[in-house]
Amino acid sequence: MPLLGCKNFQRALRWALIKGVSEMVESAQMGDQFSELVKKGSQAIQQNRPQDAIPLLEQAVQMNPESFDALFWLGVAYSLVQRWEEAANCFEQAKEIRPTFAPVWYNLGVVYWRMGRNSDAIDCFEATLQIDPNHASAKKALSMLISTKPEIDSELTPL
Repeated sequence: MPLLGCKNFQRALRWALIKGVSEMVESAQMGDQFSELVKKGSQAIQQNRPQDAIPLLEQAVQMNPESFDALFWLGVAYSLVQRWEEAANCFEQAKEIRPTFAPVWYNLGVVYWRMGRNSDAIDCFEATLQIDPNHASAKKALSMLISTKPEIDSELTPL
């Protein structure tokens, strides 16, 4: 008897096809849900409601931890409520995914600056300007940081 004529094989094949279609539908629904979470989260931020955006974007990142958009927007939301460590973590992950996206470097620089990590902030602003030499905000921030950075010579006293 041929293998395809076997009732158990046909049942197994039918079950595998149904399961495969079911998983594809579930995956598409998760994709739709993920997209909706990111969309609603980014809209909440643009409407100056970061506290509403955070749970939506946290859920999106849980669903897809490699999503640049979810990580970037979550970093923005954390920044707006001054959760600097969490913002830095999001921007650090986002820059690993898209290392040539100037805004992620700039935002990370701002967060580092707020955290008092001025050397790291300078590095981020310089990276921003390497990607986008006309980034006015990075130029201004870098200028401000460098002008407030103490010179080593002025702090030393000769013997």
